[in-house]
Amino acid sequence: MKYPLYGLFALLFAQVLKAQNAQITLKMAPEATNFSVSLVTEKVKFQPSPAIGLADVEFLNIGYFEITNQKIANAEVELTEPQLVRLQIVPTAAGASAYQPVSQSFNRVLFISPNDKLTVTIHPNKSLTFEGTNAYYQEFLRDYFKENLYEYLPVFGYKPTKNDNSIILPKVDSLQQARLQRFQTLKSQQPISEAFDAYITATINTEAYLTRQLVLDKKIRESQGVQLKATQRQEVENFTLQNFKILPDAALMSEPYRRELVNHILIPITKKYPTDSAQRYILSGEALQLAYQESDEQLRAYSKQRAYLLTHWVDYAVAFRSDMTAAHSLLEKFERAYPSSELLPYFKQSITAKEGMYVGKGAPNFLLKDRDGKEVTLQSLQGKPICIAFCFNLKQHELIFKPLEEAYKGRLTFVYLNVTPNTSFELWHSLTENRPSVVHLWASDEDAQKLKETYATTMGYPFVLIDAQGKIVERWIPQEFPDNKTLQKELSGLVKK
Repeated sequence: MKYPLYGLFALLFAQVLKAQNAQITLKMAPEATNFSVSLVTEKVKFQPSPAIGLADVEFLNIGYFEITNQKIANAEVELTEPQLVRLQIVPTAAGASAYQPVSQSFNRVLFISPNDKLTVTIHPNKSLTFEGTNAYYQEFLRDYFKENLYEYLPVFGYKPTKNDNSIILPKVDSLQQARLQRFQTLKSQQPISEAFDAYITATINTEAYLTRQLVLDKKIRESQGVQLKATQRQEVENFTLQNFKILPDAALMSEPYRRELVNHILIPITKKYPTDSAQRYILSGEALQLAYQESDEQLRAYSKQRAYLLTHWVDYAVAFRSDMTAAHSLLEKFERAYPSSELLPYFKQSITAKEGMYVGKGAPNFLLKDRDGKEVTLQSLQGKPICIAFCFNLKQHELIFKPLEEAYKGRLTFVYLNVTPNTSFELWHSLTENRPSVVHLWASDEDAQKLKETYATTMGYPFVLIDAQGKIVERWIPQEFPDNKTLQKELSGLVKK
């Protein structure tokens, strides 16, 4: 059969895409019934998050199956490189809802590569067996890894109420040695891809010293609170400086490795540019410039890790600093390095939003629904000073705000502005109550996005103080627990103006 040239290219392209599909078959053992199973891919990719700036992982649901009568289910995912797939099993009563308490769920990590054809058999006790491509990868993960390092703590005998948990350290060492020895044996018996090697090596090494670091950190803090002395902080940080090693790019799939990759660059820089409580421990512009430069230079041979860290520092400058000078500078460098990055519009819009929220500027107007379904504008609330609290969870600020409502009754309007994603007006309304000097406002997902673009809303800085004439008095008040001393000080000054 003959094809036109463009048709041949299209056919070849389609075949390439098909060749990159991975297939996962879920098979229930004959005696195993009444399970629901979900499969979620985990890809290291920066993307906007509703409340925190950028998230560094993209989760994609590729299958959800209620397998009460059906014995086999199939899922297919298109991959261009290996990815982790999270498998969750939840026991369900026959005919009942599949949504059971999380405590009853069972989670496993699969390492899936393009072209894999893997069959996972689920047994009555929720144990798994594997057949097909790279089944031995999954068996090694099943036998030697829990979902994260914190799951090992109760198994080892870690006691959260004790300051000294050194008793678990021999068990930490034993696990690391068992993992290393078994992995060496596996590599001598089976072909191991560079990606799997990097991911496993990163996880084995990083989890071990992070667990030891956790034990040391708790021991030296004891009852003295959260602030470490310089020598104590150095002792904790030395775990990263002495143990972390840069591995191939596939190591980014390991969450502990990503965290320590950041610390590998950051720790030496904070020695030169220390952070302090007066600045809310936010990195200075100079520190961010140096972090970007060091990441650029040290990771030249690791393109994905270089892109990861350079993106991280630009996001930090945009999300955590109120002064956008460093953000402008880093973004200019980032755009030269990655002119086609899909994150450029996001960064530029976020900087514009934050620069529109400087003290003395008029607060952007909005049009939102109150508890009665009536449309309310910011202008209609003017006449008294206003404290807006953006709520990323329902009833998020009620506990700390109710005493403040009473203290400033009649002198200040408190606005609880709900931006909780995927929350209907009816659900939100049922959880609000009418109180003096309080206005509850509901934002649809579309309106919440507009507020993000004008008010630069984030969970870390959810408060805006506005004077009686509609001018911004303070925007960058952090979330603090259990009491927000910064907010209380700013409110006291606001009502005196």
